[in-house]
Amino acid sequence: MKLIKYILSAILLLVGFIIIIFEEPLYGIGIMVIGLLLFPVFSNYLTKMVPKLSNKIKTIVGIAIGLIIITSIGSLGRKTYDKVENITTKELNSLSIHPIKKTIVNNLDYYYIEKGVGETILLLHGFPDMANTWDGTISELSKTHRVIAPFLRGYYPTGIPNDNDFSVKTIADDMVKLMDILAIDKFTLVGQDWGASIGFSVTNLIDERVQKFVSIAIPHPTCLELTPELAYAGRHFFLLGTSDYGVRYTRKNNFEYIDRLYQRWSPDFKNFQASSNTIKETFKFPNRTEAAIGYYRSFSADQNLPEVQAFYQKTPKTPILFLLGEHDLIYTENIVSSMKEKMPKGSKTVVFKNSGHFLHREVFSEFISELKAFLNSNN
Repeated sequence: MKLIKYILSAILLLVGFIIIIFEEPLYGIGIMVIGLLLFPVFSNYLTKMVPKLSNKIKTIVGIAIGLIIITSIGSLGRKTYDKVENITTKELNSLSIHPIKKTIVNNLDYYYIEKGVGETILLLHGFPDMANTWDGTISELSKTHRVIAPFLRGYYPTGIPNDNDFSVKTIADDMVKLMDILAIDKFTLVGQDWGASIGFSVTNLIDERVQKFVSIAIPHPTCLELTPELAYAGRHFFLLGTSDYGVRYTRKNNFEYIDRLYQRWSPDFKNFQASSNTIKETFKFPNRTEAAIGYYRSFSADQNLPEVQAFYQKTPKTPILFLLGEHDLIYTENIVSSMKEKMPKGSKTVVFKNSGHFLHREVFSEFISELKAFLNSNN
């Protein structure tokens, strides 16, 4: 019996420690408390402290105390929101300094920013971002180009699919359909974070139409080096991609987790709250948090589909500009070398100093300079 207690206690202590690492310290502490209460040395000490109770009763009481701790402190700060979603002209105008338009793509109301004339540039946002976080980029590029920046499926005000399909390949198909609807044949792609992953898939679907592709922060899947450091840095994939728990956790303390992700992946980004506060407000609308986190769930589901994984692994034929910040947690010299080696002729990789994951807002001047140079090059 004592051996069983030692083993069970050790397992609980280990599980509690892992949970603390994976974003949820309060739950982890509660589980570790149960482990300590079952630990024979500690339980023997409690027996001496309370000699009138049997060991069985003390074990039950100890577990009950641990469970109370888990349910009480683990739920601290969590809440749901019943903010009413309105998609009015006034609301749309408040989202961006540029015009926002609407069309229907794959049976979804798709909203997008559009400005300028000339050759088309399609801008794809990531998480936790929205199309309007490209506003500065749109202002600059629209002087010489037609610039389109959609609010990707599930992000306010674009519609939420009934089947909760947020697969990268599905959203890439949304982008192809959007270009078809707007009668745009050839265009340049710029994507950041999830937008970069979607961009790689768009090139896989219609490489003959994508003239150039700029990937911000995310390398091609074949160049991604999964190290223990990266697995730890990307632990939000585990938290957000597994269950409804990720939704509840994200909402905790007025979406404090969103700010934490910004700070973790872009430690040099000082004014991120200028946009994150607006994004968090949209996450208070019904099912909007679920939709944004749905990207991580669909990513997890895609891992079990060999044909989809084979699609993602396809090497693009389009010239790639890969932009990465030296303080982005995904950065390694091996990833940079692999991108330089595997990407098509005419591709280029640039690492920015003193910057992280959100280059288009952290180091805008340097970012826009590299982007324009690539657009104007004869690749």
